[in-house]
Amino acid sequence: MKLTAERLREFKESFAYNDRDNDGKIVLDELIMMLDELEAEVSSEEARIGFRAVDTDRDGAITLDEFIDWWQDR
Repeated sequence: MKLTAERLREFKESFAYNDRDNDGKIVLDELIMMLDELEAEVSSEEARIGFRAVDTDRDGAITLDEFIDWWQDR
């Protein structure tokens, strides 16, 4: 599915907001903060499992591309 310019902008804004240290990636701690803000009832283990599923290149961080792929499936 092709992203509209508006949807891409929304993804980029959300990613930037959740990239707390502005290093261009979301690490596990930042994902946990994001889930807490969303009031998701997710255990630490569930967060780790989800993180590994989104981090498809297994580099220990979620990139913008991985973030977009993840949310597009929602």
